[in-house]
Amino acid sequence: MKKVFVTIIMMLIMVLLSVSAFSETTDDDLVDLDLDFEIEDTEKKPYSINADIEAKETIVFFDHDALLFRQKYLDGKKEDTLWQTGVDLTAEGRYQYEIIKFYGRLNSLYYYNRNEDFESEVKAEEAYLTLQPSFSLALDVGKKVYKWGKGYAFSPAAFFSRPKDIDDPDATLEGYFNLGADYIKSMDGPLKTLAVTPVVMPIGRDFNHMTGPKDELAWGSKFYFFAYDTDVDFMFLISDNINNQVGMDFSKNLNPSFEIHGEAALVKDYSQIIIDSYGKTSEQEYTALNYLLGLRYLSSQDTTWIFEYYRNGQGYTAQEYENYLTFIEKGYSQYLSNSSRTAITKSAKYAAYYNQQAAMRDYLYLKVSQKEPFDILYFVPAITCVYNMNDQSASITPQLTYSPITNLTVDLKAGLLTGKGKSEYGEKVSDAKITFSVKYYF
Repeated sequence: MKKVFVTIIMMLIMVLLSVSAFSETTDDDLVDLDLDFEIEDTEKKPYSINADIEAKETIVFFDHDALLFRQKYLDGKKEDTLWQTGVDLTAEGRYQYEIIKFYGRLNSLYYYNRNEDFESEVKAEEAYLTLQPSFSLALDVGKKVYKWGKGYAFSPAAFFSRPKDIDDPDATLEGYFNLGADYIKSMDGPLKTLAVTPVVMPIGRDFNHMTGPKDELAWGSKFYFFAYDTDVDFMFLISDNINNQVGMDFSKNLNPSFEIHGEAALVKDYSQIIIDSYGKTSEQEYTALNYLLGLRYLSSQDTTWIFEYYRNGQGYTAQEYENYLTFIEKGYSQYLSNSSRTAITKSAKYAAYYNQQAAMRDYLYLKVSQKEPFDILYFVPAITCVYNMNDQSASITPQLTYSPITNLTVDLKAGLLTGKGKSEYGEKVSDAKITFSVKYYF
C-alpha cells in the first residue's frame, strides 16, 4: 500500500520537475515561433465539466490512554499508528438549455481499509434542475446544498444543510433532496436588494432519512436584505417532528480589509439526553439559543485572520461532559476487573451525542494564513486553533499549501490535540495526525 502511494508521489514530483524545467525556457528559445494567427470566433458551449483528483495519505497516532480510545477499542490495539491511503475523485457538470439548467457534483472515494482491502464510496453530493423563466425568479428541484448563515467554521442558522467539518470548513457538503425557489428584486433607495428563498424538504425512508424520525415535510424560508452596505438574512424551519427553528445572520464590510459577521438561531423544544457518572440517564427539554460572532481581516502584509466565538446552546456543560467520561472510565475498570461489558457498551450508545464535534457550550476559532511569505510564490502557510473555553482543551492544526503549477496543489497538514484528563480534546481516540495530499484539477 505504502509503496503504491510513494510511487504516485515520485511520479508527481517528476512531472513537477519537468514543468519547472519547461517554465525556465528563455525568450531566445521561442524566437522562431510564429505567433501571427487568427483567432476564430467561438460560441459559448451550453455545458461545462470540471473535475479534481486527490491522492491522500494520513497517519493517525492513537492515544491508548484516552477514555474514548478505550471505549472504541475495548481490547486495545497493537498498533500505535494507523495509515490511511485514499484517492478522492470529484466531478461536477453544468448544462443549460434555454431556461432549464442542470447541475451535478459526484464524489468518489477509494481507500484501503484496515484489512488492506480496496473499498469505495460513491455519492452524488448535488444533482438538481433549475427552471429560470426570468432573471429574478428561479425554481430548483433535486439534491441541493443551501448555504445559509455567515459563519466560517460554524453555521447554526444553516437549517437545510449538514454541519460543516471544523477541520476543513471549506470542504464541499452533501445536500438534501428538496424543492426550492429564489426570487430577487433590486430597488433604489437604502434597501438595495430583496430576496426570498422558500424551501420544502420531504423526509422519508429512502431520502433525507437522517433529518427526521419518519415520513413528513419540513419547510422554511430565508429572507435576504441588502441595505446600508450590510447583508442581513432572516430564516425559519417548521416541521411536525423536527425542532422548529428561527434565525438570522448579518455581514458587513467596515472597510475593504475588515469584515464582521454573526448569526443566531433559536431551536424550540430541544430535547437533550444526559448520562451521569453512574450511567443514569435523564432528558431535559428547553429552547436552545445558538449564536456566533466573527471577523475576517486582511492585513497590508497579506495575512488573513479569521476569528469566531461560537455559543452552542445545544451543547453540554463541562460537568456534564466530565460525568460522561467518568462513566466510561468506570465501565472500563469494570471490564478489566470482571470482563463485564455492560457499562462500557451502554456508554457507547450515547457516543452520537457526546462524541460529535463541538459537543460542549463555548468555543473560539482562529485561523491565520500568510500569502507567499519570504517571496515564495504560490506558497501559503496557515495555522488553525479550536479552543474549548469550558475545559481549556484545544485542537491546533498547522498547514502548508503549495501550488507550483496551474491546477496542482500540494498540502501538508498536522492535527494536534491537547487537554487535561477528562476534557474534550484530551480524551479523543488519537492525539495527533498528519495528512499529506496532492490534488490536481482538470
